[in-house]
Formats: sequence, C-alpha cells, structure tokens
Amino acid sequence: MSFSLAYLEGQLSDFFALNPSDTTIALGLPRPIQRPALVAALSRYARSLNAPKESLTAIEKLEHPNTRAVVTGQQAGLLLGPNYTLSKAITAINLAKNLSTEDRPVVPIFWVASQDHDVEEVNHTYILDIDETLHRLSVDLPLNIPVGKIPMQPKWLEQTIQTIQTFKSPAVYKSQVIKLLEDTAPLAKTFADWFAAILYSLLGSQGIIVLNPLEPDLAPLFKPILEKELEHPSASSLTINQAGLGLETLGYEPQLNRAEQATNLFLEDHNQRQLLKFDGKMFFTETAGYSLAELKQRLNDNSTLITPAAGLRPVTQDSILPTAITVLGPGELRYFAQIKGVYDLHQIAMPLCWPRATATILEPPIIRIMEKYHLTLNDLSHFSGTKEQKLLELHGYGTTFAKTHSNLEASLQILLENLSKIDPTLLGTLKRSEGYFKKTLEILKQKTSKALEKQDSITASQFDRLEKHLFPLGIPQERLISPFSFFLKFGIEAVIGDFLTLPTQGNHSLSL
Repeated sequence: MSFSLAYLEGQLSDFFALNPSDTTIALGLPRPIQRPALVAALSRYARSLNAPKESLTAIEKLEHPNTRAVVTGQQAGLLLGPNYTLSKAITAINLAKNLSTEDRPVVPIFWVASQDHDVEEVNHTYILDIDETLHRLSVDLPLNIPVGKIPMQPKWLEQTIQTIQTFKSPAVYKSQVIKLLEDTAPLAKTFADWFAAILYSLLGSQGIIVLNPLEPDLAPLFKPILEKELEHPSASSLTINQAGLGLETLGYEPQLNRAEQATNLFLEDHNQRQLLKFDGKMFFTETAGYSLAELKQRLNDNSTLITPAAGLRPVTQDSILPTAITVLGPGELRYFAQIKGVYDLHQIAMPLCWPRATATILEPPIIRIMEKYHLTLNDLSHFSGTKEQKLLELHGYGTTFAKTHSNLEASLQILLENLSKIDPTLLGTLKRSEGYFKKTLEILKQKTSKALEKQDSITASQFDRLEKHLFPLGIPQERLISPFSFFLKFGIEAVIGDFLTLPTQGNHSLSL
C-alpha cells in the first residue's frame, strides 16, 4: 500500500496531529500570529509584482482573527517548473473556496521556496512541442545561493524567449506566452520573484497569496522560532530520527535522516548557504565555527542569514501563518510524518495534511490512442507491461500465454501433490523448478512482444507517442513537463480554465 493511501485510511495516525478528514478541527486550530505585520509584508510584495485585486483582497482578509489559510508551496522553478506546481496551487485555491465562510474566511497561500539553494533543481524546465520533441530550457544560476537572493538577469528572459521562438506553436499562443514573460520579468528583483510574478499573473484572479520568506519585512517574523532552535539545536533532529525509526518498523523508508551533529538550520556565510552543525558546545559549518551568541547576533543583524532545513521549514511557516491545512505532494507527506515532534517542541499546532490532487493533461491525439486501445491512466501507470500485453492481445498471443501459464500452474500443482506422497524432500527441487519455468515463460513473453513491436510499426509508434506525452524520460508527465508546454499549444486561458476544474483530491486527467 502506498504511503498516501495508508495515511488516508488512518493507518499512520500516530505520526500526524489530525486525521485526514478533520477539516473542522483544523479550522479551529489556535494561530496567535502577528497579523498586522504579516498583512503589511504580503501586501507590499503583492503590489510590487502587480498582483490582481483579488489577491490584495485575500491578503486584507488575514487581518481578521478568524481567517485561516490553506497553504502549499514549491521550489521556484524556471517557467513554474513541473506541471504539479499548478496542481498544488489550484488544490489550495479550490479547497480554500470550499471551506471559506463569511464568519471564517479561508484564503489560499503559496509559499515560494526562495530559501532553497539547490539551483540544479530549479534552473531548467521541459517543454514538449507540437512536433513531440522534448526540449530542456535552462538558465545559468550560481551555486549554493538561495534562489531568492539571486538577482534577476535580463539575459534569462532573452534566452528563454529566444528558445520559445524556435518552437512550433500557434502564433497567437506563442505571443501570449511571450507577453506573460515580458510583463513579469521586469517586476522581479530575484529569480524567485519571477516565479512569484508569473504565479500572480496566472492565478491572482483566484485570490491566491504568494509568500516569499526572504522578503526583508517578512523574514524578521521567523526570528523567535529560529532563536529557539539555536538554543536547542539537537532536539528537533533527534525527534525527526525517532519518527523515522517508527516508520521503518511499519515498512516505510524515512524521507528525512538527520546525520550526527546536523541541526535543522542553514547559515549563509560568504554568499554560500551551508548546513549548520552542533557538536554539543559549538556550532560549525564546513568552513568556520560559531558560538550561540555570534549566531544570534547575525540573526539580529540580518534575519535572512539563518534559514530552516526541511525538518523545520513547515514549522516556521506555521509560526507566522494562520494555517489550517497544508497541501502536500507524496514526498512531502512522508517527511511531514517525521516532524510532528518538531511542532510539539515549538508548541505550534500541526495543521491538517492534505494530499494534493494530481493532474495529467491529455491532448486530443493521446485521447484517441487511449480510446483505440481501451486504456485508462491507471493502465498506463504500468506502461511497459501494458504495452507488452496489448501487443500480445492484438496479434492473438495474449490468450496463448495466459493459457500456457494456467496450464503450467495446474500441471505443477498435480506434480506437487504426487511428489509429496513419494518424498517430501523433492518439493524444494520442484519449487525451484517452478520459478525457473515461470521466469522462462516471462522472458519468452517479453521477447515475443519485442518481436511483434518490430513488425507492428503502427502500434509501436502510437505507444511511443503515449510515452512521450505521459511518461517523458520515464517520468510521469506532471513531474517533468512545464505548464508552459500546454500554454504554447492551447493558450493560457484554456489551460488554466481546465485546471480550475480540478477536484481537491485524487488522480485526475484534464482533456484539452
């Protein structure tokens, strides 16, 4: 059973504060936050990025003590990164709309991971053009610097537009995309700001609020929790690893593993973000050592220099936001299972964890191919096996192999019953032989499918098209392809309109 399913079925309740359906309790969680300072910081940032009035109105709602938030977030990838950035944002938007009332407004907030310094994950994206050629777009970002501190460069806009100009795409949609990029890039002071500006342009009309934790008037709000973490630097790492051991006993691989002496903090020094470690007396990075007093002083001088690692980041988020629900991807849900104790250490209520909806975009040719072969998205999640089985079925060999397998099972069962009467020690030899026979049959089945693929070029090419669209580079579409791929083919308005129909949970397809 998948981790997400186990969570939704209540099998992991010891690792979370609330059950998956506890939305009423989540909306009532205490959130004693600095609302005036939060509203002022979010409003200034939104206005700097030309956020629509709906987003500004949502920010104003945060002044009300009863207002709660549905929060999600993602790394600041080029052209929004993979498609699931939209899935996350729109899950939060739709969930907030469903839960909001006049007495208790609920607003969607998107946390841009601007503190992240893993630039190799955000400096590129993938576009699948009309000719079904996969393109990797990239920009040069300096290493080990938080993306929210990398100054925006005009050349990145120029390079991106030049590459897009080479794509085969309807001129009207290409013009829309280029205008979006040209309108948003000049607003951005940093690379992360460009991501935020695009998000506001696309979804601001839905009332989304975009939060950049490195903004100078927002970062000071994190100081109390960061100071407390500095005063007890080993406690959160210990509880994270303890939760990891608990998950291991249930057969799940821990998502987080804090190494010996590792804290849950990063320190930016000499323009490099490094993990902060603690040996029981002193703090240190790969390049220098620090006392507690020195680190507190640095935090006072510049509150953006000390930032949380993955095991602390959600807790810092919920220390300044009125979070009721956090929308998460599968990997994020796994590491949230290890940080309940960190929430407890900081006496902050852990929000309800909500697995995001997934969205796979089906273009007209892909829909036709799937209908021809009577395929569902679930069938294609086992792509190689489905392709093999369909080739065998189309050419009349599917039944042959199924019967052979069934006959083999029946024959081996008869042999097993007879040999057990003669000499039970023969059963081990038979079991080993059974494995060999079945493996040989499977190899023969695979080779037959490969031979048929060479003969049946039409079926082979159609499955190749399915793979390019749905599993490019062997990765699910929403985890690799940028939404800009679809903006260029179908237009921004049509794609966003379809995404806004996305339910708040489950696996879904969108037809364009």
